[in-house]
Amino acid sequence: MSGACPSKRADFTAPSGLQPLSRSPYVATAAEAMKNYKENEAGIWYKDGADPNDPACRYAFQRLRQSWFSPRVNPKFKFSREDKFYAIGSCFARGIELSLIKHKIAVESAAPEFAKFQPVNKEVSGLGFTNKYNTYSILNELRWALDPEAVFPLESIVQVTKTTWYDPHTNPTLSLVGLEETLDRRALMQAITKRIANCRAVIVTLGLAEVWRDAQADVFVNRTPLPSLFKTQPGRYEFHLSSFAENPFL
Repeated sequence: MSGACPSKRADFTAPSGLQPLSRSPYVATAAEAMKNYKENEAGIWYKDGADPNDPACRYAFQRLRQSWFSPRVNPKFKFSREDKFYAIGSCFARGIELSLIKHKIAVESAAPEFAKFQPVNKEVSGLGFTNKYNTYSILNELRWALDPEAVFPLESIVQVTKTTWYDPHTNPTLSLVGLEETLDRRALMQAITKRIANCRAVIVTLGLAEVWRDAQADVFVNRTPLPSLFKTQPGRYEFHLSSFAENPFL
C-alpha cells in the first residue's frame, strides 16, 4: 500500500553544527516559567485597547514611547551598607572607589596603606599605582595573592639603571625606586589584594585587549614596557592583540 506509515519511528538526527544546550545559563521547568511570567509586571508587550499614553505604563510598548525609558528589574540580591567592596581594573575602578567612599561604603581596595605613596604627578592619587589595564594582569594579581601555589615571577622585575628597578605589573604613577622598595611595594600590593576574599562585592573594570608579554619571564604584564627596555633588552617583550575568547574574565 503506497503511502503507508512506517511501523517504527525513524531516529532523529540533529543537523550538524548545532551545539547542545547543556550549558544554558538558566533553565526552568514549565511550571517555573509560567510562575515567572505571571509575577513579571513588565513582561507583557501589548494589549488590545490599551491607551498608548497611559502613565502607568504597564505594557512595554507604552514604556518605549516615553522620552526616558526605565527598565524594570527585579534584583536577585541586594547589598547593605555593612558590605565590603573591592574594585580592581582600569582607572574607572578608582572613580568607583571614590564614589562608594563618599557614601560611607567600606572599600578594601582603597586601602589607607597606599596613602604613603607619593605619585609623580601631585594632582593624582597614589592609588593609581594599583590600576590594572588588561584581564591578564588582573588575573595575575589575584593568583599571586590568593593561590598558595602561584609564585610571583621575580625575573619580570627589571633593572633600569644602577639604582632603579621596574615592576611591569604596576602603573607608572610612582617614581622608579631601588630593588628593596620595589619589592616592598609589590608585597603591599599582594597583601591588600588578599582582602578581596573578605568582600561581598568585587567590581572589575576592563581596559585593553592589547597586551604585552615578557617572553623571558613567561608572563603577561600590565602595561607597555619602558621604551628604554626595547633598546637594552630587544626581543624580550611581545605585543599581543587578545581575542574575546582569550580574555580570562570574559
